[in-house]
Order: sequence, then C-alpha cells, then structure tokens
Amino acid sequence: MEKFKQYFSVYKQKLLSSSLFAKLGQKIIILTTVITAVLVGILAWVIRPNPEINLAAVQLAQVANNIRLFYQTKPGYWGLSTDSVIKNNLYASDMLQEGKLSNAFGKPVIIGQDIDGNIAMPGSRNFMITFPELSKKECTAMAAFKLNERENLTLLQMVILTDGQRFDFTWGGKNPLPVTKTEAAKFCGSKNIVAWSFE
Repeated sequence: MEKFKQYFSVYKQKLLSSSLFAKLGQKIIILTTVITAVLVGILAWVIRPNPEINLAAVQLAQVANNIRLFYQTKPGYWGLSTDSVIKNNLYASDMLQEGKLSNAFGKPVIIGQDIDGNIAMPGSRNFMITFPELSKKECTAMAAFKLNERENLTLLQMVILTDGQRFDFTWGGKNPLPVTKTEAAKFCGSKNIVAWSFE
C-alpha cells in the first residue's frame, strides 16, 4: 500500500507539473499571438496607402483629360491658364477651394504654358500642370505615381524643381520616364515643385 501511495504521489506530481507546463505553454502562445497581432497592426498602419496621394494623382489625370477634351476641336491650347480652367469648370471635383485650385494635399495647382502658369500662346501644342510646395514625401509619391496608359501616351515630360535645381524627365532621356519611388526620392528635397507637360 505504501508503494502504491508513493507511485500515486509521484504520478500526481507529474500530472501537476505537466498541467503547469501546459498552462505556461498556453500563456506563451497567447502572448505570442497578441504581440504578432500588434506588430501586424502597426505595420499595416505604417505602410497603408495614403488616400491623398491617390486622390491627387486622380485629380492630375482628370484635369489633364478635361483640358484635352475642351481643346480637342481648337488648333492649340491658346488662352489656357489656371483662370480659364476655373472659368470653364475643367478642374476635378473638390479642387476649387475659395476660388483657387488646390490639390488633395491642400497645396496650389498652377496650369498654363509653363511651370509659372503663363497663359498658353497661339499655336501651343502642350500645357503644364504644376504642383508647387510639395514635401519630400508628396514629391516622391507624385513623381513616381503611375498614370494610366492614356495619360502616359500624352505625357511629354515631368519636371522636379528643388533647392534651385531642375531635373527633367522624358521618355528615353537622361532621366527617363517612368520614375520609381527610389529614383524620385533621390531628386526630391524638403520643398519641391513637380510639373507635368501634356500634349
């Protein structure tokens, strides 16, 4: 009987230790799951797409398309300017803020023959849409944003102005289009102007 009690006591201790081990294992699994979920949540929040970038790119494409449609029966873009875009309602929705054009970043939009928004002269075959005052992050995202095929076909050039330097991007040029985010980040500074020339 004494042997039986000893055996039962040893068996009981093994059972308790395995039960403790199982509980410890459960706690480790739960803790690991919680930590993994938190890390995944943080990562998803950090790399989530910025809706402003997508909206700004859609606005760019929509304005370019509206301008081309408006001028398709005319011999060129004569008279095109930011004011004429506003007057003829050629801007994308939500761009007109207090009588001025603004992009999704809340920054101004300039339209005309050149980066400065000068009025397109007779015979002008292309126009520029300019986003000034962009941060490095905004500049990088917009410079690298892939326009759809139709906009790409009419895109002649993209220009980045930063810290007194001008970088021109053209199809097959020294700085070729399209631009990747990594490449764009090399050209964008703390305060930037990005402009697109369309035909």
